[in-house]
Amino acid sequence: MARRTCPSCKQVVEEKLIKEGNVITKSCPNCGYTFISYEKGKGYLVYPKRS
Repeated sequence: MARRTCPSCKQVVEEKLIKEGNVITKSCPNCGYTFISYEKGKGYLVYPKRS
């Protein structure tokens, strides 16, 4: 797993990997910020919903 700086909570964290069927989401374990979300095998990104 990769370590990266979260732009929301400003800490260096390990990515939390969540698999829901074919959708893979990498997020911050502290604040829940979504780094990336994509559908396996499709070749394009699934952008997270903005709140």
